[in-house]
Amino acid sequence: MESFLDRLLAQDAGSASGAVATVPAPGGDGVPAPDADPASDATRSGGGTPLGPGAPRIAVYDTLTSPPRVTSVEERDVPGLIASLAEKTYHSCREQGGNVPFTVINELIENLIHATFRDVVITILDGGRVVRISDHGPGVDDKDRAFQPGFTTATAAQRRFIRGVGSGLPIARESLAFLRGAITIEDNLGGGAVFTIKMPEQAAPGAESARSAPPAPRLTTRQKKILVLLMELNVAGPSALAKELHVAPATAYRELHLLEEMGLVHSRGDGKRALTVEGMSLLESLF
Repeated sequence: MESFLDRLLAQDAGSASGAVATVPAPGGDGVPAPDADPASDATRSGGGTPLGPGAPRIAVYDTLTSPPRVTSVEERDVPGLIASLAEKTYHSCREQGGNVPFTVINELIENLIHATFRDVVITILDGGRVVRISDHGPGVDDKDRAFQPGFTTATAAQRRFIRGVGSGLPIARESLAFLRGAITIEDNLGGGAVFTIKMPEQAAPGAESARSAPPAPRLTTRQKKILVLLMELNVAGPSALAKELHVAPATAYRELHLLEEMGLVHSRGDGKRALTVEGMSLLESLF
């Protein structure tokens, strides 16, 4: 059975050659079978983007005693599908009051490329604190190794759209650890995998604590870039950051020292720095 990603890749290849991609239908040769529904997820006039019940869906539960609000997400290419799913999931979580980091959501959405986006359902629960991403792809056999950097099943075709170096799940887990969140992998019913993100409950701040809270530090553009790099790299020292920013190591060291004084990064004792919980929270607020 042809997957969404197969169709999207075929369409992308057709566009690159100047041709219009046609999605093969059950009848073969791009012609729908006699009983095929032309408005189904198998076809779209002029393209191969999935439609209807086969498209990835986002289900938002306001309560567990009422049906969820379901939104289908349809795009014409893989980058657009990844970006749209990540953005809509993030905003749905925020609207519910949740604080799942966008970077974590984006990493897991990109990870769906391994499942070729087959039967994707993203469920948002508990006021946006729980996000469950399920698919009917090949599943994850070694769930422990999946969280280790460097282990990946990404093909050459998939690396056109994602890094494909086995960094997505490790980045997601480490990022959540800073915020006392967690991520788990389970087998889905009927095959595939289910990734669940859980964030801790946030106590509502009182009026007194809100008045006494210190103002957010004002950062330079370079300092913001350093925070973003630390999010991506997890840990880094002055030399690595200087190379990324095209500045002298002494400059990178000075910026790290200032960020450490602000409480946004902390030293790991080996010369490298990592984001603190405050740094992670501030970074989320910037985006």
